[in-house]
Amino acid sequence: MVEFRRLNHVTINVPEGQEEKVRWFYGTVLGLKEVPRPPVLNEVYVLIWYQILDILLHIDFSPPFVKTVESRHPAFEVKNIAAVRKEFEQKGADIREAVVIPDRDRFYIVDPFGNYMEIIEMHVDQKNR
Repeated sequence: MVEFRRLNHVTINVPEGQEEKVRWFYGTVLGLKEVPRPPVLNEVYVLIWYQILDILLHIDFSPPFVKTVESRHPAFEVKNIAAVRKEFEQKGADIREAVVIPDRDRFYIVDPFGNYMEIIEMHVDQKNR
């Protein structure tokens, strides 16, 4: 049996040469911290890495670029989802509605390359506090 500890990283693919748009969206809009990669990867891949809590988001510029759809996405749990959504809207982000699920609030944000990310806040069950 596999014992999973945590999500380590998520990798998404974007078109070659779009580093400026990646840094605008992931660094400015989402406010993520760019982190260095192991130097050996620089010889093989064109990547930008971002830190999100204790996981990494790997942005891969290697061809071929395949535009993803809603069913392929990472989900990021947040606090105060209404304020997060407002901030994204103010920064001009592309926001899409998600199917309503009773125990959570959620929506999608779409990067400039068509990659979906779910933004989610779980409801707290008052009986289990």
